[in-house]
Amino acid sequence: MLSKWDDYPIHQAPLPATTTIGADAGRYNRHWMAMHDKDLTTQVGFGLSVHPNRGIVDASFSVSREGKQKSVFGSAPLTVDFDMEAPPLHLEVVEPGRVLRVIVDEYDGVAADLTFTAVTKHVEDSRMRRDSGHTLISERLRTVQFGEWSGWFEVDGVRTECSPDQWWGFRDRSWGSRTTGTVSEGKDSKTKSAIYFAWTLLRFDDECLLVAVNENAKGVSEARTGVVLPFLAEGEKAYGDDENLPRSDVFHFDIDYVPGTRRAREVELTVGPRGEISRQVTIEPKNDFLMQGLGYYHPKWKHGTDHGGAVSGSDSWAVADADPTQIENVHAQQICRATRSDGAVGYGLFEHVAIGPHLPTGFGEGTTT
Repeated sequence: MLSKWDDYPIHQAPLPATTTIGADAGRYNRHWMAMHDKDLTTQVGFGLSVHPNRGIVDASFSVSREGKQKSVFGSAPLTVDFDMEAPPLHLEVVEPGRVLRVIVDEYDGVAADLTFTAVTKHVEDSRMRRDSGHTLISERLRTVQFGEWSGWFEVDGVRTECSPDQWWGFRDRSWGSRTTGTVSEGKDSKTKSAIYFAWTLLRFDDECLLVAVNENAKGVSEARTGVVLPFLAEGEKAYGDDENLPRSDVFHFDIDYVPGTRRAREVELTVGPRGEISRQVTIEPKNDFLMQGLGYYHPKWKHGTDHGGAVSGSDSWAVADADPTQIENVHAQQICRATRSDGAVGYGLFEHVAIGPHLPTGFGEGTTT
C-alpha cells in the first residue's frame, strides 16, 4: 500500500516504504524521550511505538515527582501514513535529527506541549540480536541524542514551565524486532529470557557521556557502547559523522544495590583507559521513575497490545509503595548526580533492569538479590 513516504528516496527494497519484510509480529519502530530539571526533583518521560505487523501505534507520557508518578496511555490503529499519534498523545518531527515536539491533549489532569532541541550529535548506539532456540527475540538498532527542553506540562492542576537552561534530557530511537517487555514475551520464547541491561546518559559542562551494555545470563555482552559526545557547534550538522566520535568498549558498572532488590543505590562507572577515553564516575541516583509508566511490563499497557481499537487511559503510583521486586517495577530509571574523578559534576540518568540469572552479579532466578 502506498503512502506519503513513497515520494522520498528512502526505499531499501522494491516495495512501498511502509511495507514490512515478513510477518514478524515483533517488528517495531520507537521513539523514547525524557527530561529532568537540574535540581533533580522531577523526571518526565514519553514513548511512542509503531507496530506495523500488528497495525497498532501506542504511546505514553509519565511524570515522576515528589514520590508520585502519573501516566497517560494511548493506543490506536496505525494509519496508512504511519502517523505518530495515539490520542491524546502526539509526536511531531520539527527538524529531523534536531528538534521534536511532544503534545499531550488534556486527559485525566495531564497535558503537555514540550519541544526537544538537540545539543549533541544523534549517534548510533548499539545493535543487538538475541535468539531463543530458533526464535528471534530481539534484533534492533538504537540511536541516542542529548538535548534541552522548552514548553510546559501540567499534572492535576499544577503547571510547570520549562526552559532550556533548567530542563535537560535525552532521546533514543530504536527499530527492528522485539518481544522483550511486550505483549509477546513468554509466548514466543523457547525459554525464559534473562535480562541484564545498564545504561547511563550523563551531561557535564564539557561533554556528554553515553555508556550502555546488554548481557546474557553468563555475562557475555550482546550489545556494548561507550562514547563521548561533544556539544554541537553553531550550524553543525547533528548527524552524519559519528564514526569519528571517541569510543570505547572497555567499561564496567559496579552497582551497589538497595538490599533485597535490583535497584541501584550508587554506581561506580569506569570507562577505559583505552584509546581516547579514560573516565571514572560516581553516579548517585536521586529520583525513581517506574518504566511501567511508559508501558514496560505494565499489566494492561504493554507495548504492542491490541485493545480492539482506539483507547486511552491513565495510571498512577506512590513510588515508595511500588515493590521493586515485582516484575512490573523492577525496570526503572533514576535521574542522578554524577561526579567525575577530576571533580567535574554532571547530571543525567541511569537505567537498569536485571531479571533472572546473571552470573557476574551473582543473581539467580527472579528479581531479588
